[in-house]
Amino acid sequence: MGPHPQRTATLRFRRIFILPTRQGMGFAAAISIMLLGSINYGNALGYVLSFLLVGTGLVSMLHAVRNLAGLDLRWEESEPVFAGDTARFGLGIDNRGQRRRYGLLARITTRKRRPQDDAPVLRFHLDADDIKRIELPAHVTRRGWFSPGQITLATRFPFGFFRAWARVDTGLRCLAYPRPAGDQAMPELDPQDSGDRGSRGKGEDDFAGLRDYRPGDSARRVHWKAVARDQGVPVKIFSGATGDTTTFHWQDVADADTESRLSQLCRWIVDADERSLRYGLVLPGIEIPASRGEKHLRRCLQALALYDDGSHG
Repeated sequence: MGPHPQRTATLRFRRIFILPTRQGMGFAAAISIMLLGSINYGNALGYVLSFLLVGTGLVSMLHAVRNLAGLDLRWEESEPVFAGDTARFGLGIDNRGQRRRYGLLARITTRKRRPQDDAPVLRFHLDADDIKRIELPAHVTRRGWFSPGQITLATRFPFGFFRAWARVDTGLRCLAYPRPAGDQAMPELDPQDSGDRGSRGKGEDDFAGLRDYRPGDSARRVHWKAVARDQGVPVKIFSGATGDTTTFHWQDVADADTESRLSQLCRWIVDADERSLRYGLVLPGIEIPASRGEKHLRRCLQALALYDDGSHG
């Protein structure tokens, strides 16, 4: 996989770019008109005011660059998410030993230097000797490895005449699991460890509590009375016996579409984990023995996320 990507950077002057904004262009046009009028009428006061405003503009350019220069950045990868959810990449900004920073903006941009779709702009300030951590959201649309691209820090301080910015290529990525979806019933459990529950011990009769709604949850499991009381959208959880075991096979899913198969398998795995079942996963060329727990859940979901990796139809 190669060396681990660098996770820190310092914004030096050579990494910072600056251009006038619309307000800055209008300001320059107004000064030009004032200067032409002063030349035409020989107005000494007009000269003084024009050059004073020019000096103000140049000073604002310097302050815009200095508002970014010297910041130390440290970024963190996002936890895995499901396709369709929002990944959140942590960005730590170290301003220790330096002056206060005003009007900072941060967002994720693609490598084509365009804002990432639906990526909001985060606005914040930094106090002197301050360390701040922010989270940069990015919408993930497909399963597999997702690369957010670059992080852009910008400012229009102090007057908005200039926009100074710096881009940092982080090399970050986030694993996106398939979106849990599908209405197909879970395969029958293995009767060898199910005790008196029988071969179909699905655990639907054992209510285990509530959790928040997740994309792909069946409407039949929504606690509609709580929804009517404006208590969010909780979903009922059912648990099976501790010995219940099942294995999810690729062929168990009736849908022939690859992404639909993966989404249905993901739905089963999430449900089985919530019910404390022992479960295994068998995909073409991949076999994961039955087990349970957070580590096993992540292993199965990762296998679904990276299945085929786009190399097969």
